[in-house]
Amino acid sequence: MVPNFASRFALAIVSLAISHFVSGRSFQVVAYNVENLFDTDGVSLYDDYKPEFYGPKELQNKLNSIVRSLRLIGGSTGPEVVLLQEIEVDRTPREFPSATELLLNALKKNGLGPYQVAQGYDPKDSPGNWPSVQCVTLSKFPISSTRLHPIRMARPILETTLSVGGVPFTLFNNHWKSGASSKEMESHRLQNAQTLRNRIDEITKRNPFADFLVGGDLNSHYNQSTVYAKDMPKTGINDVLLSHNLEPAGRTIAPKLYNLWHELPHDQRGSDAWRGNWGTLMHLILPQGLYDAKGIRYLTDSFEVSKLKGVNSVSGSELPYKWSNELDGFGVSDHFPVLARFETGGPATQGGNSYPEIEQSARKVDYANAIKSAPSWQPKSLDPANYGVTFRFSGKVIRSNPLTILAGGHQLGLYSFNPAVRRRLFSFRKDSRIAGYGHLSRYRGQWQFIVEDLNWIK
Repeated sequence: MVPNFASRFALAIVSLAISHFVSGRSFQVVAYNVENLFDTDGVSLYDDYKPEFYGPKELQNKLNSIVRSLRLIGGSTGPEVVLLQEIEVDRTPREFPSATELLLNALKKNGLGPYQVAQGYDPKDSPGNWPSVQCVTLSKFPISSTRLHPIRMARPILETTLSVGGVPFTLFNNHWKSGASSKEMESHRLQNAQTLRNRIDEITKRNPFADFLVGGDLNSHYNQSTVYAKDMPKTGINDVLLSHNLEPAGRTIAPKLYNLWHELPHDQRGSDAWRGNWGTLMHLILPQGLYDAKGIRYLTDSFEVSKLKGVNSVSGSELPYKWSNELDGFGVSDHFPVLARFETGGPATQGGNSYPEIEQSARKVDYANAIKSAPSWQPKSLDPANYGVTFRFSGKVIRSNPLTILAGGHQLGLYSFNPAVRRRLFSFRKDSRIAGYGHLSRYRGQWQFIVEDLNWIK
């Protein structure tokens, strides 16, 4: 059996062989929410990962999707630094390998790494205080220290300091409370932000140009305070953490931090989508210290959203190819990874592309290309590989509750998150004909089409 991390390292740092870093060579930092990597011990706080829903096949397909994504992002041995979210906290440390161990084994088997790892929970704490899922930081560079910052009723923040060619680089790996649009959940995210802000202030008080980075899934949009101004007079990411649109190049911005989403035009900002709107929940946020000529510096314009065609994005809409435990497990994640490059040495970082515009509302997903390229629904179209793909369909209503049609020899549900569209759909009676557009989805073990707009019904 794989040795248990908790019994060997209080903060779960695994020491593996580390490749040498050549000064001046750039390296990647990737923030990647993998959408729940769980082991198969049958002990889970999430019902979706009980043995009747999730087993060895699902686990292997999940691991394969992560390995493939990281290899495509970082090359044959993967990115140098990866900030992961939604890795299960092991509940059976003596009986079965944990999700973290299984992932490390899969990475090593496929030639990625080698990595040192820091985990985002304290195994010495009471199991009742452990989160369901944790942040995990992987690094090809030596990890010199780790620290956890507990948050009441939320996942702790994982602080990890690396030695990059002898230069310290501190990474804050975050997974804030979910529900970006929820005022109630924002009260928890304010705690996340204040805890992180206090630690950053402590660091920058000693060194205003310290090299650190804030990354991960903040469950907040870059423009949280604007989009939800009516319900959230104070937001964690913008008003407390001070994520901002000012690039530090050639200027002093402290205590503000620069959100790398502003390196992209507003119509390219999106790492996730919810009910027809793009979101920017994944972040890499930088201080002014990563723009000077000392220590670590950011390579300007290197920020990108990792949309891997045919792997983690849906053809047509370019939305994330979400993970599903059904049918032996398929998909990748409901979040695209985001990444940026850094290096040691060299001159101060000059200003590059910077788009300070802040969108005033959530940006709608543009389905024009998906509609234009939508194939006709055929019997062979019912395939997990088509999950999320938009189709033209035509069928007969065979059941009104829940609304179900017969199309291409398959029974498929029809649904919409838009109330007006739902009313129109539910006006169709049994034996009536209906045609239109919908993207393929699943709900409670059944295939269905999601209809986004009234003009999708023909």
